[in-house]
Amino acid sequence: MQFKSLEIFLAVLKYGSFSHAAQHLHTVQSNITNHIKKLENELNCEIVTRQTPIQATSAGQDLLRYAEQIVRLHHQAKAHFLSDDQQAFAVKMGSMETAAAMHLPALFQYIFQQNSRFQLDLHTAPTRELIDLVENWKIDCAFVAHSDPIENLFSMHVWTEKLVLVSSKQSQLEPNAKSLHNSRFIAFKQGCSYRRVIELFLQSHHVPATQIIEMGSLDGIINCVLLSMGCAILPERYILQSPYYDQLKIFELDEPLAFSKTYLIANQPKTWNKNLQMLVKFIEQYSNEFYGKNKSLQP
Repeated sequence: MQFKSLEIFLAVLKYGSFSHAAQHLHTVQSNITNHIKKLENELNCEIVTRQTPIQATSAGQDLLRYAEQIVRLHHQAKAHFLSDDQQAFAVKMGSMETAAAMHLPALFQYIFQQNSRFQLDLHTAPTRELIDLVENWKIDCAFVAHSDPIENLFSMHVWTEKLVLVSSKQSQLEPNAKSLHNSRFIAFKQGCSYRRVIELFLQSHHVPATQIIEMGSLDGIINCVLLSMGCAILPERYILQSPYYDQLKIFELDEPLAFSKTYLIANQPKTWNKNLQMLVKFIEQYSNEFYGKNKSLQP
C-alpha cells in the first residue's frame, strides 16, 4: 500500500470526484483512477462509490480512519526532522550513578540556561550496561568511565576523576596485602568501572577479589563503609563533598588506578537527530568551560 495512494484516496473523498482530485493534485485523472483501483485490489474490496459526489463505502470508512492517521503521522515525522525546534522529544541519556550524583545537576542547570525547553530522560546503570544500551539504540547517549575511547562509538572525553580508597575511621584497614586479604569491598554490580578498579587494585597486591558485597546505590555503598562493613573505591570529589567526610579515612591510590576518564558516548554523529546534536554541543561547551582542556577535576 503506497502512501501516495492513501493521499489520493483522501483527496477523492475531500473533493467528491476523480477529476477534481486530479485538478487539485496537479495530475491526470487516469493516475487518480489507477491508484484507487490499486488500493481496491490490494484490500480486496470497493472503497469508494462511483456516483457523484463520490463517497466512501463502509470498507472505505474503515480505511479512511487509518489513512488519516498515517498521513498525519507522516507530516508530523517530516516536520520533526526538518524543523529547527525539536524540544518536544526528550533525549534519552544514560549515566553512571556517581556521575549523576556529582556532575549532572550542574550540567543540567547549564543546559537549561542555554535552552529552557530542552527535555532529558535520565537512566542510571553501570558502564557496561550503558555501553550495551547505546549500541542497541535503547538510549541516545551516556556518561561512562573507560580507559580509552570506545571502539565504533562516538566518544568525547568530558572529565577525569581521581579515585581513592575509603574506609570508616573505626576500620583497621591498611593498604597492604595482609590487611586487604581480610577486608571486604562494597561495590556496584559487575559491569561497573569502579568495581573493575577494585579488582585491579587487589590484583596488584596479589589478593583475590572474592569478598565484594554488591550494592545498588551510592548511598548504600557509603552507609556500608560507615558501618565498617567494608571499604570502597570512589571518586575523591564525591567523598570530599559528602556530609560523612569527617567519619571516613582516605587512602591514595597509585597510578594508573588513581584516575578514571569519563566519556560521553553515542552512536556515530551521522545518526543523530537535532536534539542530540544540540545536547552534545552543550556538553562540550560545559566540559571545556568548567574542566578545561585536560579535563581534570579539582576537589
